[in-house]
Amino acid sequence: MSAQCVAITGATTGIGYGIAEAFAQKGARLVINSHVEDTVAAERLGALTECHFIRADMSTVEGAEGFVAEAHAKLGRLDTLVNNAGTFRDSDFGTLDARAFTQTIDLNVRGYLFAAQAFANLVGPEQSDASIVCIGSSNSLQAEKNSVIYDTSKGAVLMMVRSLAVSLAERSIRCNGVGPGLITTPLTQAGLDRPGARDAVSQKIPLGRVGDPQDIGPVVVFLASPEARYVTGQMLYVDGGITAQQTSWEPA
Repeated sequence: MSAQCVAITGATTGIGYGIAEAFAQKGARLVINSHVEDTVAAERLGALTECHFIRADMSTVEGAEGFVAEAHAKLGRLDTLVNNAGTFRDSDFGTLDARAFTQTIDLNVRGYLFAAQAFANLVGPEQSDASIVCIGSSNSLQAEKNSVIYDTSKGAVLMMVRSLAVSLAERSIRCNGVGPGLITTPLTQAGLDRPGARDAVSQKIPLGRVGDPQDIGPVVVFLASPEARYVTGQMLYVDGGITAQQTSWEPA
């Protein structure tokens, strides 16, 4: 059986890199992406497997379509697309502006949709289990104060996963999502580094800790594997129990 061919957006740091590393450890052939020139991650992953880097702005239709087309050309085919590139640009609700909204929706939603479309249009009839995995968030399901734009975008990802699953099923293309909870990444590092912050939020997570990118990667690999061949339209929350928990009655 030939190696799985996987394209992952926003994969040079954080959750995206953790996903790429998990696929690399399984011997998949990879193409990773960032909107800035960064070949270091590809070089590190290249010690484990074949890995290419493509610079592309996934917030534009042209960037999303171009990335998928170039990834397909480099590997000869694509079995899995992982839509991961994302951003958080929220502030206090009273100061939100149209630019922050547009930048967030363009990357977190529009980029996912048109990358998925480009991928689906390149899947050949001989590929019996192609799949798309979209990275949502626990915010796809539960709201966070002063996170209106981000929450809206990740709620859209949840419905995109379901809609793509239904629309692409007749072409044997599965679509699922992974909803990370609070994970240590470049986007969350500054907040977690505030005095006492990590301990405070860890106490609110049933499993008692903030997650790592390595907690997410293996779950994405599973959803893209033959073992998940009858799984589509699902958002799997990898959040340490955040979305399962009611308000606690215990004193702080």
